[in-house]
Amino acid sequence: MLLAHLARRTRRQTDMRDDWRARLGYATADARRPIWIHAASAGEMQAALALAGKLAEQYPLRLSAFSASGLARAHACLPETTASLAPLDLPGAWRRFLTRTRPRLLILTETELWPNLLAAADAHGVPAVLASARLTPAAAGRLARFPKTSRQMMRQLAAVLAQTGADLARYQALGLPADRGRVTGNLKTSLSIPASVLEHAQGLRAGPLAGRKAWVAGSAREGEEAFIAEATARLHRLNAGVVSLIVPRHPEKARDFDAALRARGVATTGAEALDHDRPIAAGTAVVVDRLGILLELYAACDATFVGGSIAPLGGHNLLEPALLARPILAGPHLENVREDAARLEKAGALVIVSDAAPMAEALHALLADPELCKRKGEAARRAVSTADALAATLAALAAYLGKPDSGQPSAGAG
Repeated sequence: MLLAHLARRTRRQTDMRDDWRARLGYATADARRPIWIHAASAGEMQAALALAGKLAEQYPLRLSAFSASGLARAHACLPETTASLAPLDLPGAWRRFLTRTRPRLLILTETELWPNLLAAADAHGVPAVLASARLTPAAAGRLARFPKTSRQMMRQLAAVLAQTGADLARYQALGLPADRGRVTGNLKTSLSIPASVLEHAQGLRAGPLAGRKAWVAGSAREGEEAFIAEATARLHRLNAGVVSLIVPRHPEKARDFDAALRARGVATTGAEALDHDRPIAAGTAVVVDRLGILLELYAACDATFVGGSIAPLGGHNLLEPALLARPILAGPHLENVREDAARLEKAGALVIVSDAAPMAEALHALLADPELCKRKGEAARRAVSTADALAATLAALAAYLGKPDSGQPSAGAG
């Protein structure tokens, strides 16, 4: 049943079949003893790419992602690197995968804690490091309900390289030994925007968004349909030349956003409007039911709203629009990204909104004043840009990397 669910999700996300052999651990044999980096989906994979690129300069590398959108991002940004879908968290699947790929080191990202994976890595003598690790209070509470499993996972991690001291403290409260944790920062602050993303964004600006003021509501979540639709309708009344791009975090929710927009008199179209060179009609909302293109849309637009922050869900990634020098709006529920939000708000680059009318007015002010947009966008980039997290992570990983390799045999694409 789980394989069937993943097959449907992969088809919906990428219009491709899910690889059931990969899900059961039947990876291509790899004689190189690679460093293996695993990320959940496109956002986490994007954050890991700067680290992957540095490691690939000296070591054989292998990537995996649990979602098809994460795998697509890996293929697009590091096409020469072996990459595959991750197996299900089943003991047999991980045993097969590890026996075939023989990694020297496993680097997990953010919150990718899987009991059977960690047990299998431990049994195969593969050190597992959790890099750019974060853990919200809610997630820590869920793990604390399973103290035996949580303590075992903490013991099986060779190191936790946390984004913040608060994140590290939560891992230690779950049983992480004190000498296995350190704060190295958030790898998303070291994000390198791929040239392909900027090229795609330029194409959107020259084609479907030509001559239009445009904004993106990214990672919009269930429970935010009415708010975003009302703000969009108000904005379009203030500025009839605007194009709005609404990007639900879960594509299957696109129809709910579309219905909410239409109920308020907003003309809508689907993501196919982005595939053509002809400009999108002014006053249109494009409801995007695709994964893996949010970064391109942030880069192509003038202003951004980051969802999961009106509904009490803790907020989503503020760093991507900030690193693209885009002004940012968000709701008040930013518990998951509190430190990033504080830095951006202090820099004057983040506007917190709680009601649709102030959001529409703030967007109108930005879109009507290119210089204001530019100043706030540059302030956002300055507030979050740093290579310190990447350097600190590489330094912490040095103990597990061994000597750089040369002349390693190649592996298949998995």
